[in-house]
Amino acid sequence: MTIGILGGGISGLSLAYFLGSDYEILEKNKNCGGLCTTFEKNGFLYDIGGHIIFSSDKDILNFEVELMGDKVEKRRRSNKIWYKGRFVKYPFENGLHALDKEEIVECIKDYLQNNNLKPTNLKEWFLYTFGNAISEKYMLPYNEKIWKIDPALMGMEWVERIPKPPVEDVIKSAIGIETEGYTHQLYFYYPKTGGFQTLIKTFEEKLNNIHRNEEVASIEKINDKWKVETNKGIYNYEDLVSTLPIFELVKILKIKIPPEVLKAIQNLRYNSMAVVLVGLNKVKHEDLTAIYVPDKESPAHRYCFSSGFSKSLSPEGCSSIFAEITFNSHVLKEEIASQKIIDKTVWWLTKEGFIDKNDVCETDIKYIKYAYPVYDLNYTKNIKIIYDYFDSIKLHLLGRFAQFIYINSDVCIKNAKALANKLKQGVKGVKI
Repeated sequence: MTIGILGGGISGLSLAYFLGSDYEILEKNKNCGGLCTTFEKNGFLYDIGGHIIFSSDKDILNFEVELMGDKVEKRRRSNKIWYKGRFVKYPFENGLHALDKEEIVECIKDYLQNNNLKPTNLKEWFLYTFGNAISEKYMLPYNEKIWKIDPALMGMEWVERIPKPPVEDVIKSAIGIETEGYTHQLYFYYPKTGGFQTLIKTFEEKLNNIHRNEEVASIEKINDKWKVETNKGIYNYEDLVSTLPIFELVKILKIKIPPEVLKAIQNLRYNSMAVVLVGLNKVKHEDLTAIYVPDKESPAHRYCFSSGFSKSLSPEGCSSIFAEITFNSHVLKEEIASQKIIDKTVWWLTKEGFIDKNDVCETDIKYIKYAYPVYDLNYTKNIKIIYDYFDSIKLHLLGRFAQFIYINSDVCIKNAKALANKLKQGVKGVKI
């Protein structure tokens, strides 16, 4: 019997690809993509954040590059941190030479003479790993900005995403010897045309049985089979995989869910995001891919520069910047007036010298409800309750907001491949 896949984002599409047959994708929108969607405004293209094709898993990276073929080009990362009106090499600990001499001494001293105790939360982990000075100058303010929560109230489940630098690299960076951090993303691939959604379209070209404009209204389990009702019809599946945000899944699941499971889901914390496009009538910042900004005065935590990804993202003779601005999930987008956010973004970029306001020829804004899962101190407890329950009813969860894990597209593909192998072997359950 056909396997049902709810959602046509990167997780759902890659799962279907690895299954090869006997699948059916139900996607509520007219286009697939999810968080890998690319938007367009009068010839300017922009993604939901700074998406790139990279991975520390060479097999997955090779798979993506081979899948895309001549549709992608290899590029070198040129990320910077904008700190006190100057560029500091990214990551911060590899760019200490750009700081004032007093700050360099402070950072090295605290890094080498680090007496912080073994950590129990994210704030303590930064202090324990990088020392007080590096943490207080960059790590803590930047993470407070993106997560909209005190890092002392966050867990450490995701810190494997932050490589710990070798001591010699930090010392070299302090005296001006070039070093590289986060080397697994030093080189990346990006589509030559069409933005990051070209990856999505490439998957689509190799798949069939994708039902677009089909929103799921209800899910029932009858005699160990799944009945899925949409706005267009009814489907029956032996196995069901949901890539929908867990919050949306429970709204349509016509099963009596235990109160403790519902409470665990309700207690999960996440951030939404606004993505602001600033189109320019000239080509600028071809030497940058992104800047990270810990300063509270900046509305965004990260600004991406289209010229550093692909010239095809802007009309000929133009370029663009897109800003990522997170906000707590309970804040409605109506409370964050669109024009005010756009105006503040343009104001900050102008004030800091990145653009001339007179060069702005286009602006746009999109709101993303589900952007970042937040790992608060109750995350592990809540997620175990949720996983155990969905495992018990044999409903598979796959993807960033279905599994509620902070992962990039490469890990989505890796998890989809693992789940496809298990489904082919007839293994049921959420764990992959």
